[in-house]
Amino acid sequence: MIKIDLHSSTPIYEQIKTGFKGLVRKGLLRPGDAAPSIRVLASRLKLNPNTVARAYRELTVEGFFEAKRGEENMVSPRAKVLAEADARNLKARLAEALAAGLKNGLSTADIEEVINKAKKDTI
Repeated sequence: MIKIDLHSSTPIYEQIKTGFKGLVRKGLLRPGDAAPSIRVLASRLKLNPNTVARAYRELTVEGFFEAKRGEENMVSPRAKVLAEADARNLKARLAEALAAGLKNGLSTADIEEVINKAKKDTI
């Protein structure tokens, strides 16, 4: 299930997109699977349907979803490749951030504290 952090600085529609990519990377959603309808997901997450619709539109533009007017949003055959590429990009950015932190005087303990807090907040 997709989790939303209302206190995060990351926009909610971006959190939805990230959530879907994570579900595909974990194998919980596969190409050809239908995504929940916008109204169903908005209801489950207690969000405005327009926010969910924006995430779905962007996922469609990115090629992650395939959508036809009046039909379900389907996970595209390219979704797994796109999710993996996104994960590689995130890992590279994380490595850069860690290197910058070390160069700027953060200790390994400081970095581990940040990582542990992030894990705790997302689990």
